Amino acid sequence: MVARTRDPAVAAACLAGGGVVLMPTDTLPGLHARADAPAAVARIAVLKGRDEGQPLLVLCAGIGDARALAGTPPARAWAYAERCWPGPYTLVLPAGASAPTAATRGGPTLAVRVPAPGRLRDLIAACGGALVSTSANLAGEPPATELEAAARQFAGGIDLVAELEWGGSPAGAASAMLDLAVWPPRVLRPGPRVPPDWES
Repeated sequence: MVARTRDPAVAAACLAGGGVVLMPTDTLPGLHARADAPAAVARIAVLKGRDEGQPLLVLCAGIGDARALAGTPPARAWAYAERCWPGPYTLVLPAGASAPTAATRGGPTLAVRVPAPGRLRDLIAACGGALVSTSANLAGEPPATELEAAARQFAGGIDLVAELEWGGSPAGAASAMLDLAVWPPRVLRPGPRVPPDWES
């Protein structure tokens, strides 16, 4: 039986040690691992049946952590990112030299998000500042919206179920995804909130 916790410090320790943790976010529950732990990220890809070359989202503790991983986006991109974050917006940016290849899969871009809840950002900071985060579902199937459903599906392949609450209700939908590697930004996926207007 997979271990469970309601303590963010326990979840952070498991992630810091290279574990795979199922936990809620402010959008959907997801599978998580340190972005710089390629073996753990590979386990997630296998669990999901995900194509080897398909990139994965990175959650960052703050915009500074995201900047450290990204390359040079269009001139107005960071000002726009500051209007989106923290919040339910995944931004696709050019990958920098420090971008985790376990997440980019060697591609030229990095999908990154700074989530809204402060306690979630604190957990991410406590285990290194960047986590791979992906919805809890098999490739091609709808994402799980409830933690318990995801726990049943993935119990055999994860190290910990973190029953954490961040305050407020999760969005129950995947984050919006915006391509900021080009300008103006392109909406790749609608999300629970309308993105800020890039022209204002």
